[in-house]
Amino acid sequence: MNTEFHYYTVFYLARQAGFADDAAYTLAYSSQYLDNALVSYQVNHTGGVYETLVTHHFGFWDLSQEWDVWIPFHFYPAGTDAQSPRRRDGGSNPLDVQPDSNRAKRMLVAALKSRDLYRVGIALHTYADTWAHQNFSGRNEEWNRLEARAPVPPIGHAQAMRDPDSIDAVWHDPRIAPPADRVDNRARFLAAAGRIYRYLATYNRRSFADEELVVDRLDELLGPAEYARDSRVENFVIECGMERFSRLQWRREAFDPPGGWNSMEYEVDLESTLDKLNWLKDELLHKTNVVRRTPVTARDGFFSSNLYRWDQAARAQKAAALELLADLR
Repeated sequence: MNTEFHYYTVFYLARQAGFADDAAYTLAYSSQYLDNALVSYQVNHTGGVYETLVTHHFGFWDLSQEWDVWIPFHFYPAGTDAQSPRRRDGGSNPLDVQPDSNRAKRMLVAALKSRDLYRVGIALHTYADTWAHQNFSGRNEEWNRLEARAPVPPIGHAQAMRDPDSIDAVWHDPRIAPPADRVDNRARFLAAAGRIYRYLATYNRRSFADEELVVDRLDELLGPAEYARDSRVENFVIECGMERFSRLQWRREAFDPPGGWNSMEYEVDLESTLDKLNWLKDELLHKTNVVRRTPVTARDGFFSSNLYRWDQAARAQKAAALELLADLR
């Protein structure tokens, strides 16, 4: 799933479930930022250095990322007791992802019980991805192979590229036996939205009897398949009176990079590529010790900032999510 779901849809569902604007924003930004924390920042402060957590990764060569990033945050396994569609090879895999699995529900409920909205938002991302990433695992393994001669390694849904995350994609999964091999993402995403709405309404001790109406309105906001992304974003902004998502907002509030935020590197128009460029630089230069990473400088109030609180919540959520998967490692 992408920003249209993890940020805009989550904000809409939270508002419908009775959350105030600021709480809905915390949930939505926390949900989306899981995809944007690609590099670890070393934040200099008066007491020392704080290093932020990485929760997303593009590389297939670093196998440590499977259990550090992909599995706990993006490809939450269903285990051996989950119902799954029949595969053409007849195989099974305890690390396979299935929508709304018992393990995913326990992971989300644990976050809800913490009453930490940052952690709840993070867990909502992982829970929603059980619909988008179903029938894949968070490992580099043959289970995920769609094409025998594909040059892209079979990690997660890499061989399917963006199809599983695009809200209106209709695509074919050759590993799955008919008729489940035809995938309609809109149906999957709306089903995920309905379940999330139930949890958020229950969190606020409200009825979710209007779930169908809430999801139908969401379907209208998303518009027809040919709708441009900007048109959808505008629909959400008007409907909810919400802010557009900015990848840099929480970072700008929390710390200053070398040279400051006004340098050409941090122009808003470059946000969509900035995270990827920073990740690539981190992989090629910093992790190989070719160039040492330059620390950033904490701003006043860093330890009460959204970024710091999100980072602490992500650490807690990762630990809890992995504990629920201890028998699968």
